[in-house]
Amino acid sequence: MNSSHGEGQKIRRRTFLIDRAFQLKWTFIIVAVGVLVSAGLGYFIIRLNLTNTELLELDAAYADQVAKYDAMAIYYLVGFVVVMAVFLFVWGIIMTHRVAGPIYIISRYLEQLAAGEVPQPRPLRKDDELVSFFATFSNMLSKMKDRNHSEGEILDTAVAWMKKNNADADLIKEMEKIVENKRRWD
Repeated sequence: MNSSHGEGQKIRRRTFLIDRAFQLKWTFIIVAVGVLVSAGLGYFIIRLNLTNTELLELDAAYADQVAKYDAMAIYYLVGFVVVMAVFLFVWGIIMTHRVAGPIYIISRYLEQLAAGEVPQPRPLRKDDELVSFFATFSNMLSKMKDRNHSEGEILDTAVAWMKKNNADADLIKEMEKIVENKRRWD
């Protein structure tokens, strides 16, 4: 199996928890809010239903039948809340993944910049969020590339002039290192 990815190949992440703390925190908040709201509304509906049953003062034969349906309503409510919690958990992980991915990529690029490396940006995945933020960041990298290219050209001209005018050899070497660093952005 070829481990390198050619042009046009999709890179698929197998890990949905890119930033585990961030994703789990916000997913659990989403699930908790959904469960609390549903359980609260369900409680009031069940309570209202039980109160209505009491007010009807049904005879014993009907009361047993109504009690069975009241119990079924509670089971349905609990089942609904559990299914909804699972759905919200999966949805929360997917949505936070779409935010955590771009943040992870930008953080990695920033680490490369801090280490003196030149990032090679790639486009975001189709469903990622923060597209505008990533575009702004990519635009900044492009402008840094242009600026470094222009500065490299100017410094290259300065080095040629220094050589022509017999400037200090150590200073020329230092300037050539700077030009080399600027050319890495090309």
